[in-house]
Amino acid sequence: MAVKTRETVVHLPGKNVSLAVVRDVEELITDPADEDKVPLWAEIWPAARGLSEYIWNGIDFSGQTVLELGAGLGLAGVICGLKGAIVTFSDYQASALEIASMNARKNGLSGVDFFLGDWRDWKLSCQFDWIVGSDILYDPKFHPYLRKIIAANLQPGGSLLFSHPGRKPSFQFVEQWERDYGCIFRHTMVPVNIEDPHFPYYEIHIHHLQGIMELPKK
Repeated sequence: MAVKTRETVVHLPGKNVSLAVVRDVEELITDPADEDKVPLWAEIWPAARGLSEYIWNGIDFSGQTVLELGAGLGLAGVICGLKGAIVTFSDYQASALEIASMNARKNGLSGVDFFLGDWRDWKLSCQFDWIVGSDILYDPKFHPYLRKIIAANLQPGGSLLFSHPGRKPSFQFVEQWERDYGCIFRHTMVPVNIEDPHFPYYEIHIHHLQGIMELPKK
């Protein structure tokens, strides 16, 4: 069944980005008890907005390759593409990648790729200059899989870029990485305002590790 979409606009400094988003997320919930079937991919979360603004304001990819993990609707990957990246969008839900593809086309991106895969059984072998993800570190049980993906898919000299709204497991992932590999992520805060009467304001944490010269072996 095709997912019904509607148009929305994400406002960045000097740029309005048009996106297709899910019209009714509730329609996609088939089994709330099964976390693999909860459509977390179907929302544009504040962490994706914060990451996108950080990228838009401060990074020029200039032909570098980017793997977006947990791409969902593809906002962060689209912004990477608009800043010169050659982007591979990845997610474990085919519907997410279908909409991410729509959004890439809608914003004039070319040379993009898409990978359907589960972190627990990851089959992607190529390497990238950057690995980015918004709010993907929220569950500690996925941390070992993400570390393996980074080891397999990040080029020597590559960079990591993650965002989250202040989740303890996300800090734990970053802190454990720093202890294990003796490197320090640059930590930045990005304020995000959304149209929500209950929670209109977020402080999004950005963790940016530039130029890992040797891939982790642990």
